[in-house]
Amino acid sequence: MTEESERPKPLRVLALLAIPILGVLITSYLLGSDQRAAPSSGQYSLTSFDLLTPVFVSLLVLSGLFYGLRRDGEQTARVIVAGITLAGTLSGLLLLRLWLDAYGTVPVTFYLLLAPIGYLGVYWSVRGYYGRISPGKSGLLMVASTTLLGALVGLSFPLTFTILLLFALSLLDILVVESDLVRKIVGQKTYDSIIIMTTLPIEKYAVGLGDFLAYSILVASSLRSIGLYGAGTTIALILAGALVTSRLARSRLRVPGLPIPLWLGLVPSLLGLIIP
Repeated sequence: MTEESERPKPLRVLALLAIPILGVLITSYLLGSDQRAAPSSGQYSLTSFDLLTPVFVSLLVLSGLFYGLRRDGEQTARVIVAGITLAGTLSGLLLLRLWLDAYGTVPVTFYLLLAPIGYLGVYWSVRGYYGRISPGKSGLLMVASTTLLGALVGLSFPLTFTILLLFALSLLDILVVESDLVRKIVGQKTYDSIIIMTTLPIEKYAVGLGDFLAYSILVASSLRSIGLYGAGTTIALILAGALVTSRLARSRLRVPGLPIPLWLGLVPSLLGLIIP
């Protein structure tokens, strides 16, 4: 195999990354356009947003996370992945219920699907926690869970919450990656195990759970706040940011995956929030 053929293909990376993002767009859109509101009204107003509660909860979660990593990094990573899988299953059920209600389907349909979907979610979460599924299945499970959870969060919370949350996550990503904080806390061997458990390899790039979750939240929120065309623009900007990040990764040992895609992807939502 030649050196050229061994290089990762950016367009293939973007295509694989676009699949779950488009899945979020379709899932959110199927819930009905009547659930979207103007970004400058009601719950989207900056003055109506309670900042203290999410900040306090975020600090509490981060403290628990770093404490767990310090105590047992690999175990903590397994708990996080299993928790996201369970949260994704619950999110999928809630989105299904919203979709059935929106289209007037008989409620019994939901209850017929509740048991098998819930069982599969718990079953795969437990198997994933004990490492009894293949890396490929584990990756698909993580992507499905984060996209469903992200869609629910993006559709449920105000636009201002989404903007502040994603901006904070991007800054945290810079801090953690540039300082190499996780590796310093858990050590090289455990760090490698954590990376395997919490990322999906696409070509030669590792896309983390947090990346898929953040992209999903942003796309769902933009669809709800600025409509289908705005969400399409958001997706294009996210993918453009991912392409820039992938090119930077060729020349740097560590590159934060969130800042450039999120900051570009937030532009349409910010314009929709500012411009009446």
